[in-house]
Amino acid sequence: MAQNNSLSILEVVTKSSLFLQRKGVPNHKIDAEWLMAHALGCQRMELYLRFGEILTETLLEKIRALVVKRGERVPLQHILGYVPFAGLKLKCDKRALVPRYETEYLVDCINQKLSTKFCGKIADLGCGGGAIILALCNQMPEACGVGFDRSSQALALANENCFSSNLKQRVTFKHFDWLDSVSLDCEYDLIVSNPPYLSQNEWLSSEPEVQLHDPKTALVADNNGFSDIKRIVSIAENSLKKGGRLAIEFGNKQAPLVEQLLDGNFTYEIISDQHLVRRFVFASKN
Repeated sequence: MAQNNSLSILEVVTKSSLFLQRKGVPNHKIDAEWLMAHALGCQRMELYLRFGEILTETLLEKIRALVVKRGERVPLQHILGYVPFAGLKLKCDKRALVPRYETEYLVDCINQKLSTKFCGKIADLGCGGGAIILALCNQMPEACGVGFDRSSQALALANENCFSSNLKQRVTFKHFDWLDSVSLDCEYDLIVSNPPYLSQNEWLSSEPEVQLHDPKTALVADNNGFSDIKRIVSIAENSLKKGGRLAIEFGNKQAPLVEQLLDGNFTYEIISDQHLVRRFVFASKN
């Protein structure tokens, strides 16, 4: 953006959007609005009431720096420092995977299946920054849970999010590597997971935001992206109460393999995401 002391919010958003578009940024217009709102310290929708406002040079410099960083394909959530997720505002940085909208859809599905009156104990395997377990316990006031992850950095972020979400009385986080264990510390009523499920080739074809800023270990699994899902189902067989529930997010075209894993020990339903891709399984232990 060229320097100009009489640029309005609308003009800067438009210029920023075009710049981000040239850099190949998806959702460039919305991202430009988020960055502007962040610089102004206001809600994104408030911008529409302020489009004619002239920006000071100080604010112009601030928005320029943010837009350049986004043009370098730093994730929007890392620039903002947080991500809205299922009613929570969660801290977000390179220590854990950026929570996806698809995963928020999984939380919604679990709530619909169990209702907000669910009062059981939840285990979140591969919890990352804690998004799933914190969202579920926030929406289910009688539930409690444990988030498990092998990354100490992710667990540190999860604990920070737990504190800011006022859920420390009902949610804890523990180190756990499912490659070294066949069961959890006790039996659970619900096990949920968004595990690594990309193949190496899928990861190589992903956007720069993913390749350069998301932890690869949170995304890529052996056996063409399926090995960690197999481990989670095995742990669920050993760690769920009879009738306990299992909810997993998985990758494109993995539904038939998931069905093979669950046949016999679980009664299950495959659920499509908002794009009609078979993305989740919700199961009950027989």
